[in-house]
Amino acid sequence: MTTTTALARVIRQRFDDVDVERLRRVAWWDRPADLVIEHARTLMAGTPADIEHIAADHGQEKSL
Repeated sequence: MTTTTALARVIRQRFDDVDVERLRRVAWWDRPADLVIEHARTLMAGTPADIEHIAADHGQEKSL
């Protein structure tokens, strides 16, 4: 029996490369739960720049 694995391919990108970099640097999914809860509205509806500002305000940016 052989198993094949289909690789995913990008159909379209939701964010441009600059915003993807912002989101990776901010990595909100690795932030403390209380910070995520406090800013949940912005995380769900804000722009990557808005999320970046939250991280910067709390000293939570990572270097990539």
